[in-house]
Amino acid sequence: MITNLADICYLKHLPNLRTLWLSDNPCAVGDRYRLTVLKTLPNLHKLDNIAVQVEELNDAIEQGLDLHLPESSRSPSKSSSQRPQSAKKDKDRSPVEDPDKLTLEQTNKIREELGLKPVPTEKYSPVKHYRPGGSKARQANLLQAALCLVKELDVDSLEAVGNAVKDRLEAL
Repeated sequence: MITNLADICYLKHLPNLRTLWLSDNPCAVGDRYRLTVLKTLPNLHKLDNIAVQVEELNDAIEQGLDLHLPESSRSPSKSSSQRPQSAKKDKDRSPVEDPDKLTLEQTNKIREELGLKPVPTEKYSPVKHYRPGGSKARQANLLQAALCLVKELDVDSLEAVGNAVKDRLEAL
C-alpha cells in the first residue's frame, strides 16, 4: 500500500511506464491527486484505468503539486551494502538503446541479471517490421485510424498533417 503520494517519485526513472493504478491506495485522495500524479509522471497514458487526455496533462503541469522524495530517501549516506542487489546491477549495465531490437540472447542475459527465467527458444518470435503498403486490410485499418485522429486535431496540427500528406504524395 502506498500511503505517501511522494513515493511515486521513485517511478520517475521509468520512462516506459504507461499505465498506473493507484486508486486502491490511501495516497489516492485529494482534489489534485490525479493532476499531481500526471505532473510527476507525464508519460502515463492511463491512470486508475482512465485514459490521460492532452488537456488534462496540460492542466497537470500547471496545477499539479511538485512532489519530492523525503530527505531520508535522497541522502547519499546509504552504504552500498544497504542498497538492493538489483540497483548495483543496473548501475553496471549499459542502457539498452532500442529494446525492440534485442536478440534472444541479449534478452535472456538481461532477464538473468534481473533474476528472471530465460525466454524459451520455442516461444521467441522476432519483431516483424512492416513494409509500406502491406495488405489491403492493414491499409484500411490505418486509414480509419488516421481519419479518427484527424477529428481531434486543431487548426495548426491539421496544417502540419496536410503538409506531411503533400510531402508523402510527392515522394510516391
